[in-house]
Amino acid sequence: MSIRVLLVSRGMFHDGLVRVLEDRPADVEIIGSAESWAEAKGMMEEAHPDVLIADYHYAEEMMADLERIAAHDNDLIPDRILFVILDENKVILYKRRQITDITIDRLIEVL
Repeated sequence: MSIRVLLVSRGMFHDGLVRVLEDRPADVEIIGSAESWAEAKGMMEEAHPDVLIADYHYAEEMMADLERIAAHDNDLIPDRILFVILDENKVILYKRRQITDITIDRLIEVL
C-alpha cells in the first residue's frame, strides 16, 4: 500500500519535491498539489492524504488553522504533516520534532 501525499508548495520548491517523490519506489503516491493552504484544505477533505508536505512558508498560517480543525474534526488531519525548510536543510514534523541534514532517503523515511 502506498503512502498518499498531498503537497502544499509552488515554484521550484514544488517541482523539486515532485521530482524527488516520483523517483522513489511505488510506496509514495502524490495525490495532489495545492498552491495555497485554502486549496489544500479542500483537497484534504476530498482526498484524505496520509501525509501533508508543505513549504515552511505556510507553517504559521497552517498551524493555527490545523489546531482549529483538529478541535472539530480530527479525521480531516493527515497522520503526518511535514514542513520543509530548504534554506536550512530541515524538516519539521508538526507538533513533534525537527530533523536536520535532510537527504532524500531521510525524507522518505519520515513519510
